[in-house]
Amino acid sequence: MEQAAQEAGGQRIFVARLTVGLAQGLALYLLYYAHDNKSWPATDPNLFAPSLLVFLFVPLLVLQGMGNLRKRTLIVWTVLATAVAAGFAWYDVWHAWPTDLHWANGAQVAVAHVTPSPRVLVFTAVFLFVAHTLISCSEADRRLVPRYATLFDLAWKLGVQLAIAAAFVATFWIILWLGVALFEMIKLHFFKTFIRHSWFAIPVTALATAVAIHITDTRGNLVRGVRTLALMLLGWLLPVIALIAFAFLISLVFTGLKPLWETRTATALLLVASAVLVIHINAAYQDGDPERRPHHALRVAGTLACVMLIFIVTIAAYALWLRVDQYGWTVDRIDTAAVTLVAICFAVGYFIAALLPTPWLKLIEGWNYLTTILGLAILFALFTPLADPVRLSVASQMERLKSGKVKIEAFDFNYLRWEGGRFGRDALTELGKSKDSHVREAALAALKQANRYTIVGSRKASPEETAAAITVYPKGRTLPASFLRQDWKGTDAAGFPCLFGTDRCDAIITDLDGDSVDEVVLVTRLGSGSWAQIGEFKQDGKVWRLIGARYGFVCAGDREALIAGQFKAATPEERDILVGAKRLRVTPPNNTDIPCK
Repeated sequence: MEQAAQEAGGQRIFVARLTVGLAQGLALYLLYYAHDNKSWPATDPNLFAPSLLVFLFVPLLVLQGMGNLRKRTLIVWTVLATAVAAGFAWYDVWHAWPTDLHWANGAQVAVAHVTPSPRVLVFTAVFLFVAHTLISCSEADRRLVPRYATLFDLAWKLGVQLAIAAAFVATFWIILWLGVALFEMIKLHFFKTFIRHSWFAIPVTALATAVAIHITDTRGNLVRGVRTLALMLLGWLLPVIALIAFAFLISLVFTGLKPLWETRTATALLLVASAVLVIHINAAYQDGDPERRPHHALRVAGTLACVMLIFIVTIAAYALWLRVDQYGWTVDRIDTAAVTLVAICFAVGYFIAALLPTPWLKLIEGWNYLTTILGLAILFALFTPLADPVRLSVASQMERLKSGKVKIEAFDFNYLRWEGGRFGRDALTELGKSKDSHVREAALAALKQANRYTIVGSRKASPEETAAAITVYPKGRTLPASFLRQDWKGTDAAGFPCLFGTDRCDAIITDLDGDSVDEVVLVTRLGSGSWAQIGEFKQDGKVWRLIGARYGFVCAGDREALIAGQFKAATPEERDILVGAKRLRVTPPNNTDIPCK
């Protein structure tokens, strides 16, 4: 009788999950259809964006909560999750620049923001996953602060369950496309046409997700087995990552920090390394049960990793501070600062845990819970008016301008236009009333800007300012006076800030085409092994023109070779084709670039 009742209950949950999955799929399809056809509710950003985020994430919480949370808890959590997702999406759309300007049929058309930004999509998913895990743990233990063993068990279970469900859905679509390939071989195209319809693809994906969640939820032994295997593998990788981190820190003693700063990605890479250390430390520690005490080698590696973690996070924080001190706050830097704050909290707790004479790393149990709560609070603040990075970054940039930390010529009006949202618009409107004609003209130009890659706010620099921003090679050569006097505003060369007296460039004067007339090659100074812009300028009468440019990754040593004159002009691999008076440009494929060694 009891087994029959359990089977009947399982069938009811399965039907309920299929119903939720189908409802989610239909809702997402209708939203997609409205957006594609520019019909209601896609014409109302304040409704469309919250609806999209709610139907994308909340049904997944309901699917997992069925059978695991009490009905009252599930209802309350669903309402709260809906409010959070809708609130994040609404505020994201509200604080965005009200409209973007796009070219359509030869005219600029204002297009309203109706979808949440990728940033909000990613961080909302993280917030809801973490919050759902904490609620599930509290529900399982029937207490507000659950036991650490429960936290560990359910967090890893939900993570593995999510990974398996994603793999199931991916495999499902691989099978469908295999069917397409089979039918295509016999010249039957109906199956390909059928599965590519959005009215099929979106609902069936939602249904497959519901099935995957039900299977992984009812096959607890399967999930537990995969989790155990994953923890074992990650745990035994801890000595490897600990050794690498140790060697890295020792190497810094001899190389210094300068190579890190030249990468311009030091903070991000160090934070990723910190996250990897935290994951592997927890994989080795597991739930702290003495019966599953890790091997002595893992304990030594874990202690070493906990000590090194605080040094790695400190270097990451210092790298971020240097960038902020030099260029002020931006949205990306504020997001990075939030992640860094959480990483610092982990690092401090793990460092203390490694030094205490208590059972091995026992302190991290409570510390993980407190840091998780801190992380949720920070995420909530970032996507509400409490600590909106867009508002804070605009305020930072405006303060730098008003205090004189950045010159008017070097001020990034583009940032206010394309990254500052409505706060940037308000700031540009304020600057558009400035008594300084340069500030006023640049701000008004930015307000009307339709191309985010056109530099605005750059007045015509004097020849002396342009010359001061450009280092000329070979040594002893100087830029032609006509080059320095030219007004580059509104030209294709506007991507080189040094032409406006801002930032820095290197210029190589050489005769590339063998006509006995020198050309000028400009290289933006972003350091070795980083992204840079390279342009070739040739004089056409009294005017200099940009005749070719490349923006991409410059390998370490390439810039040094350029300024040393260790290069030559190359004959094009492919010749253009002339058809009558029409020239057909033949461009080699991108894979012709030789990768860095």
